[in-house]
Amino acid sequence: MLNSMIRFKGYVFEHNPKTLKITSKKNIVSQSVLGEKSDVFESGDNSRVVTGEGSISGVDCIYKFLKLFKIKEEKGSGILSLPNTKPFYAFFESLEFSADPTPELISYKFVFREDSSKPLSKITSEVYYNLSADEDLWDVSRKFDTPIEALVSLNPQLKRTDDVEEGSRVRIC
Repeated sequence: MLNSMIRFKGYVFEHNPKTLKITSKKNIVSQSVLGEKSDVFESGDNSRVVTGEGSISGVDCIYKFLKLFKIKEEKGSGILSLPNTKPFYAFFESLEFSADPTPELISYKFVFREDSSKPLSKITSEVYYNLSADEDLWDVSRKFDTPIEALVSLNPQLKRTDDVEEGSRVRIC
């Protein structure tokens, strides 16, 4: 299901991580004057923090991880889309790598932190994907469970479904 995939700055997690945790806290302040009763009040919300962990497998797992690492190294916030959650702007705060004894398996942990300085109203519902080598619209259709007709209609700049260049930006919704 398309809306259940995790996406950030054009990177799509091919398989959602095995764990995903969203933490949202309020700022609660307690003030007391010497010998007086304490006053407790809210002073706003903290930014959401998203943590998770997963693995990447296959003979090309290191290249897939390096693509994720490259996204993490980019400056600034981007739109983070999570399953069953309205997208929001976030910073890719950290990415941890650990290689298992198997050369075709990499485990990772990540942290995203909400960028509360950007209003949600600026988020568009359009989602794009950058094609990898040897991918075409048919591959994207299968990968995101999106009908090929929908992809063709969303991408009039692409003349043929099977003849697209690596790195082409494809709108998927």
